[in-house]
Amino acid sequence: MRIDFKAELGSHLLVGFQGLTTGEQLVHILREFAVGGIVLFRRNMQSPEQLRTLLEEAQAVARETLKRPLWVAIDQEGGTVQRLAPPFTQLPAARELAADGPEAIADWTATCARELRQLGVHINFAPVLDVISEGEPHFLGTRSLGCDPEEVARLGRLWIRILQENQISATAKHYPGLGQAQLDPHHHTPVIHWPDAASRERDLIPFRAAIDEGVHCIMTSHSHYPDLDPRWPATLSPIINRQWLRERLGFQGVLCSDDLDMAAVNGRFTWGDIASQGLLASIDLFLVCQEPDHIEPFAGALWDAVRSHY
Repeated sequence: MRIDFKAELGSHLLVGFQGLTTGEQLVHILREFAVGGIVLFRRNMQSPEQLRTLLEEAQAVARETLKRPLWVAIDQEGGTVQRLAPPFTQLPAARELAADGPEAIADWTATCARELRQLGVHINFAPVLDVISEGEPHFLGTRSLGCDPEEVARLGRLWIRILQENQISATAKHYPGLGQAQLDPHHHTPVIHWPDAASRERDLIPFRAAIDEGVHCIMTSHSHYPDLDPRWPATLSPIINRQWLRERLGFQGVLCSDDLDMAAVNGRFTWGDIASQGLLASIDLFLVCQEPDHIEPFAGALWDAVRSHY
């Protein structure tokens, strides 16, 4: 691949990988695709010492090959979604933290941020700002901070503030709101209807608050919101991301996709469609986390999309 492609486009990719070491697969990914960073999962961890060694070696390869460091990201929400195994601190789920109040959120989040910073992690894909409906089962479960949009906004702002005060970039997710979804985008494409401005605002309130707080990153939902964009899911929608998030809500930070290996996008669209529409939709960081074999076709599609549009 051409070096200018690596320099200009590879930096927009955050990828997952298999293994506990900076082995052949990860070195190949770094050298061939010049990715901007890596996303850590439980499959990459055996012990704190092993994980620190992995990250130090990966950064050494990046500095030698790419002449720049890697971004390191992780999903460390607490509860059922936390990639760091013991002896790292095991965080309560967001719902439990919300029930315990702001002081608990501040304390646990500060502990989390310190551990991430000591490892060399830069971005935490948290908090979840999706507002679920009271009394109704939801696939997000205890990942959501609750049913009251104002309370989710208040607690989410605190979570963001503590992470970022401790030099970890927070990520508000899943914009523009996954709380009304009936299906899990890992396996299906949720369709979320906003019949009026009030229902739309209910989902957007926490994201407005996150932007006011200065959140560094926002992660998109792969759900379809036909009342805003009849054709494209949020990740691929210029209407939802450019017109609404960038222009109306005033977000100027980093916009990242949810994992493109999810069925909600990968099962419906070609890599070419995903790359082309993602660029039009103002996505800054594209995540390909579960299938390393998908990095090459998506990187090629991204290059083709840039040549086509620009």
